[in-house]
Amino acid sequence: MPRRTYFYRSRCKLPVVQGRFIIPIKQLIEEHLPFGYRTVAGLLCFNMNTVQRIFQLKGWQVKKRPVMRQPHIQSLPSIASAPRPALVD
Repeated sequence: MPRRTYFYRSRCKLPVVQGRFIIPIKQLIEEHLPFGYRTVAGLLCFNMNTVQRIFQLKGWQVKKRPVMRQPHIQSLPSIASAPRPALVD
């Protein structure tokens, strides 16, 4: 067996983020906290994939709001004493 099999080294580079993207994104997030990467990408006219990658690398992902169940409406029985008379023309 070759030694290369036992001593594996990853050859991937660490992701590099350009400052020209980070500064406007950070300013927009600080002004409007609940904005996600799609809204930020649309407002700044940046590529959505680039903005999402920056959000992931910097840990700026917006937490998803929990969906709350609505309480059931309690219906009451009808209290009519007699049916309404029919209208005759």
